[in-house]
Amino acid sequence: MTAPLLAMLLGAAPLKVGDKAPDFTLPDTEGRPVTLSKLLARGPVILAFYVKAFTPG
Repeated sequence: MTAPLLAMLLGAAPLKVGDKAPDFTLPDTEGRPVTLSKLLARGPVILAFYVKAFTPG
């Protein structure tokens, strides 16, 4: 599923380059929740998303 399609299904507009990412919580590689706002409180964050085919999951 493409990001614009997913955004449409969730009722949100797709992000454009330079837009601030909305807060979210996702599992890390060991299944523990990671929240963007908590990471940002510690400093800058680089987001990198990979398809499951490139992970051990």
